[in-house]
Amino acid sequence: MTDEQRRHVLVVGAQCTAMGTLSRLEEAARDLHAVLTDPVLGACTPRTGDHASFLVSATLSPEDVRKAVHEAVRRARADNAVLVVALLGHGFTPPQQADLYYMVAGSTTGSTMSAVNVGQLLTEAVDEPGVEGVIALIDTCHAAGAMPDAGRIAGGVRAGRTRLSVVTAAAADQAARGMRLTFALVEVLREGIAGAGATVYADARLTEKLRSRTVGQAVGRFEYDNDPFVAEGLWLARNVRSAPGTGGGVVGPVGRQDLEEAVSMWRADMRLPAPLTRGDLDGLHTFARQGQVDDAADPRWRTRVSQVVATLLQCAETVALLNKVLADVLTSDLLREARQLAGLPPEAEGAELLRDLLEYAALRAAGADEPLWKSPARFVASLAQLSGADAVVARLREWARDLGAVTEFNDALAEFTQKRQQDELRLVVSLAGALTDWPEEVDAWLIGTGERLPVHQRFRCESADRFGTGRVIGTALTWARGRLPSPEQLINVDVAAPTHLLARWQPEEAKVGHRLLGVNHDVVVRWSGRMDPAEESAEMNDAARKALRGMAACATVPVEWIGASVLDDRQGFEQGLMTGRYDTAVGLDHHPDTLQGVLEQLLPYAPIILWPRPDTRAADGRLRTLVKQNWHSLPYGLAAAYRQRWSREHEGCGTCLGDVRAVWHDEAWLEFCRPFEQRVVAGPEEEW
Repeated sequence: MTDEQRRHVLVVGAQCTAMGTLSRLEEAARDLHAVLTDPVLGACTPRTGDHASFLVSATLSPEDVRKAVHEAVRRARADNAVLVVALLGHGFTPPQQADLYYMVAGSTTGSTMSAVNVGQLLTEAVDEPGVEGVIALIDTCHAAGAMPDAGRIAGGVRAGRTRLSVVTAAAADQAARGMRLTFALVEVLREGIAGAGATVYADARLTEKLRSRTVGQAVGRFEYDNDPFVAEGLWLARNVRSAPGTGGGVVGPVGRQDLEEAVSMWRADMRLPAPLTRGDLDGLHTFARQGQVDDAADPRWRTRVSQVVATLLQCAETVALLNKVLADVLTSDLLREARQLAGLPPEAEGAELLRDLLEYAALRAAGADEPLWKSPARFVASLAQLSGADAVVARLREWARDLGAVTEFNDALAEFTQKRQQDELRLVVSLAGALTDWPEEVDAWLIGTGERLPVHQRFRCESADRFGTGRVIGTALTWARGRLPSPEQLINVDVAAPTHLLARWQPEEAKVGHRLLGVNHDVVVRWSGRMDPAEESAEMNDAARKALRGMAACATVPVEWIGASVLDDRQGFEQGLMTGRYDTAVGLDHHPDTLQGVLEQLLPYAPIILWPRPDTRAADGRLRTLVKQNWHSLPYGLAAAYRQRWSREHEGCGTCLGDVRAVWHDEAWLEFCRPFEQRVVAGPEEEW
C-alpha cells in the first residue's frame, strides 16, 4: 500500500415516508462512516459543510442524492482518488426488472422517477476520468439489483479502463433487515480478517465473513477490473489483523504464538520472519539443537523451542499428507464436521482450516498427562471416519504408527464408529393424534436397525392424559429394546408433539417406569406438524433444509432473537415470517404468555425455536449468552443440561442451559419426515 493514494467517501442514509422509518439507519450510517474515515482503517478523507461525506436525512430528494454523489466523484477525480460510496435505506426493483432504485423521502414503488437508479449512478461514477476506482456498499432491500451492466462500463468514455467493486446486502428478490450488512461490515473491519494480508478487499474472503454474520440475507458482490495502469489494488480498509504471522506460510496463529513465546524467552533479540516457511522452521530447528548458545541463554527454553518447531514441522507434513490422501473429499464442511466429532472447540477454526485445526489439536488440546499426539490422532481419525474409505483409514493408520499414536488413533476410530451407530439408532414417538388435549394412541418408529424401512408400531394409551402418555412411551421403549440385539442400547428418543403440548409439556420429564424419560435417554423435541401430509408440508420442509445448510456455514451463532415488542406487532411479525426473515433459528428472549400462539405462528417457518422456561430470569441477556456459548453442543447438550438441572447442584443457581426449551428440526428429522410429505392415505404405517 502506498501512502500517496487518496481516498474519498460518501455515506448516504435516506428515510422513505412510504416504506416506514428505519430505526437504526442513522446509527449504522454513522458507524460505517467512522470506520471508513478512521486513519487506521478506511483512511478516507472526511468532509463537512455543504458537501459533507455523511448525509443522513428523512427529507432527501433524488436530486439531493445524485448531487452528493456527483460532488464526491468530482473531488475524487481532482485528487486521482478512490471513491467509496455507501447507500443505506430502502430500495425496490420494478416488476419484470432487476434494476435497483434507491428510495428517498418521497419515493414510492410505483414510480421510478421518484427514486435513484443505482446501477446508472455507479456506471457514471466509475466512468469518470481521474477516478482511481469505486467501491459501492449497498444496504437496501433487493440490493443485488445495484450491479451495473459491465457492457455499459466497457462502452463508456474510458473504454472500460476502470475498476469497480460492489457489495450488496440481499438478492434482487429479497428483503434486507435491520441494516445487518452495514453492522456486520463495521464489525469485520474493526476486528480485521486473519490471513487476509495488509488490506481488506471486497472479495470472496470478505463476502464469506459477511455472509456468516448476516443471517437470512444473500450477501453478494460484483467486481470489475480492467485498469492495468494502477499500482495498488482496490482495497476497502486496512487489515488490523495483518501483523506478521497471522496468515500465510506453513505456520498458523496458534503455532506462531507458541513459537514466538518460546523464542523470546530463549533469545530476546531474535525475531521470526513472516510468514514462516518450511525452510525457516528447518533452519530454526537445526540452530536450536546444534547452534552455539551463550551462557545467559536458558537451555530449558532452547529445548522448548526445539519441541515447538518439531511439532510444527510434523503438522506441516501432516497437512501435506491429508491434502493428498483426502484430495477427493476434503472440504470446509468436512473439516468443520471433523472438528466437532473430535471434540475441538469452535475457536480452533482459523483462516486456513486444516492447518489451524491441526495446530490447535497439537498445541492446545492435549491434557497435561496425555501423549502429545493423542489429540491430533483423534482429529485425523475423525477425518478418516468421515471419509468412509478403507484405503484412507489404512493410510492414516500408517501416519499414526510413525508417530507412535496407533492406540490413540484406533481408540478414536472405535469411539467414532460406536457413536455413529448410536446416533443412527433412535426411537421416534409421535403424539400427532393429540388434536386438542392428550392422545388416545401414539405411533412409534425404530430407526437405524439396519432394516430397509423403519419398524413401526402403534400403541393405545391407558388414559388420555399426562400419566397415560408417559406410560405408553415406556411401553414403546420396551418394544424398541426387544428388537435390539445385545448389547445395543437405545439412547436417542425423538418426541414429536402438536403445538399445544409443546407449549406446556416437557417430554423428558415424562415418567416411564421408575424414572423420568430424560434420565437415561437423550430426548429431542420435534413438532409433529412437519409429519403432516398437508399439501404445503413439502415446501415447508424444503425451506427448512435450505435454511439448515445456510446455518451450517455460519461462523457465528445463527439465532434471530425476538422480544415482546416484535410479537406485539402482529402485522409486522407476520410480514417478517412471510418474507423469510425468521426461517433459521429463532430465540424468544422471554416466555410469552401466549406461547402456544407464538409457536403456532413460528413453527411452519423456523426449523429451530428456543425459549426460556416460564420461571427463568431471561431479561438480563443471560439466555442469549448461554445459547451462544453452547450452540455447537445443541440440541443434544440440552439433555445433559436438563439432567444437571434436576440435580441438587441446580438449587440456588442462576439461569443455566437447563432453563432453555427447544423444538429442533435437523437434517435427520427432515429426512424422516420426507415420506409423510407424499402421503395420500391417513394411516402412517402405510407410508413405510
